[in-house]
Amino acid sequence: MDHYEMVEKLRTKANVSYEEAKAALEASDWDILDALVLLENEGKVNNGETKAEYTTQEKPQTKAQWNNADTKAKVSDGLSKLWAWIKKLFTLGNSNQFVIRRNNEELVSMPITVMALLMIVFWPFSLIVLFVGLFLGARYSFRGPDVNKNVNDFMDKAQNKAASAVEIHVEKNDENKVE
Repeated sequence: MDHYEMVEKLRTKANVSYEEAKAALEASDWDILDALVLLENEGKVNNGETKAEYTTQEKPQTKAQWNNADTKAKVSDGLSKLWAWIKKLFTLGNSNQFVIRRNNEELVSMPITVMALLMIVFWPFSLIVLFVGLFLGARYSFRGPDVNKNVNDFMDKAQNKAASAVEIHVEKNDENKVE
């Protein structure tokens, strides 16, 4: 190994400048180990870096580490609550049905989850179809173990209003035809 390589090796090992490494090697007759000891005695090795420390004892966590652990726990807890809520929502949606009837005949019965997905994906088309269906005599309801009676009562009132609006319109057209 030539002198240049020795200086470079000592420079990287001791984390010192080229000049310091060369001076230490020259002072120790080009013995790398002696030059390293010389630099350590002068306090130039590691250049202010902290030394490695090994222990089997647990170190107390810093405030930043506690905050990080708390944040991870909170995020994990929040995600698990969100996942539980989503599962509950799907269970409710799949155990209850949305029903479409016309002339007391059931035309369509689908899980509420499917209806909700259709409403989300095809929202303008779905709303138009449901609205037009009201005026064509379609009756909508929900059935299942978790359905509140008030929901179907409200839907019946809306459907009765639509039906009466259609009857009024038909009566006016009939009167106009008679005259």
